[in-house]
Amino acid sequence: MTTTFDRSIAPLPTEPRPYHFPQITRTTLPNGLRVLIAENHNAPLVSLRALIRSGADHDTAKTAGLAAITADMLDEGAGSRDAIALAEDIGTLGGALGTGADWDASYVSLDVLSRNAEASVAIFGDVTARATLPEDGLERVRAERLNELLQQRNEPGAIAGKRFSSLLYGNGAYGNTISGNPDSVGRVALDDVRRFYEAHYLPNNSSVVVSGDIDAAGAIELVTRTLGDWKPGVEPARPTVNAQPIHGSKIYIVDRPQAVQSEIRVGHLGVPRSCEDYFALSVMNAVFGGVFNSRININLRERHGYTYGARSQFAFRRQAGPFVVAAPVRNEVTRESVSEMIAELRRIRTGDVDDRELDDTKNYLMGVFPATVQTASDIASRLVDMELYDLPQDYFDRYRENIAAVTKDDVTRVANKYLDPDGILIVIVGSAKDVREPLGTLGLPVHELDIDGNTLPVA
Repeated sequence: MTTTFDRSIAPLPTEPRPYHFPQITRTTLPNGLRVLIAENHNAPLVSLRALIRSGADHDTAKTAGLAAITADMLDEGAGSRDAIALAEDIGTLGGALGTGADWDASYVSLDVLSRNAEASVAIFGDVTARATLPEDGLERVRAERLNELLQQRNEPGAIAGKRFSSLLYGNGAYGNTISGNPDSVGRVALDDVRRFYEAHYLPNNSSVVVSGDIDAAGAIELVTRTLGDWKPGVEPARPTVNAQPIHGSKIYIVDRPQAVQSEIRVGHLGVPRSCEDYFALSVMNAVFGGVFNSRININLRERHGYTYGARSQFAFRRQAGPFVVAAPVRNEVTRESVSEMIAELRRIRTGDVDDRELDDTKNYLMGVFPATVQTASDIASRLVDMELYDLPQDYFDRYRENIAAVTKDDVTRVANKYLDPDGILIVIVGSAKDVREPLGTLGLPVHELDIDGNTLPVA
């Protein structure tokens, strides 16, 4: 017997399968180091993470890039090993070591086979708490960073992001770039790196996460053995982020005379990760521009053919990060693209959200979530977020429930509360001679800058 299916009708989704985040074992060592363990015996892997709750938010205009340079130097030598010995020993263990910094924190990561966990924790502890920070390491890191910054001067997206941040935050926290600039990177001295390391890489300013094929008691014993003698210090004060006030919308053109397309950034100050409306904002942004089938992408890509992709994002940080809409478009449709972005910002505030659109968005967010918490590395990363943003113990167990609870009224409410289409920064990186006149018809003040942010005379 044959069965006929109507392939023109999509099958109805089934109920989501239950998901339970692994049980978390917590302890705090006498030196103030917080330790979180999540057992996951699905694969013979262990993921180690160190979270140092200081990042590029502590950089100033003069020291921009210092937090990232310090993090990048951790594997230049640690304990009794130099950089080559570290790389060889980690390679022998089959491990993958990473270090880095973002706006709010610095990190050390090590992923290894569980049978090599004991030896790996010892190396992990050295890199985190006993980095040697050698002079030749600084010069290698500096050379790599200067080369990256040179490349970024030819990347319109990087230029747009830097100019948008500096216009929104000025020279304070979040207004610089994580990687710094050629002048600030060139000024960094070894004493600067060592002072930052001594002031911020403290057990009472840090957490260690262990996830994977290891029992909790054994993991705590290994961490205690390796990092129990790490000396605490005075916990550094948190810098305050102060965004520049936006009095009416403004357009800033960053001139790249040979550019054949424009990189657009439209937005304003967002909210911190601790915002009580986090879930409603996540759904609202997904409807607006956070996923491929979002309004802003359908409008600019599918309906008008202005771009290959447009997106929006609330950059949720420990303090208020930016809300930004971004797209690369052809020069000749720059003005129209900006106009459509502003129109969509106004539309999402009107309550014009239908049931199917909202349900599809929530189902997508709920459906992809379990895929992001499968591996030991995934779970370790989630625990780092839990520590950095002080999330409740049951946060990940209730994630889908909280997404499902968002209503159309919630979407409209947070769109009106947190989006302001009349108080936006509009940054265009492109050919000023091609976009200047069309953008002027929007009736907003137009300023022209070079790629370093210096004001240019308007032609």
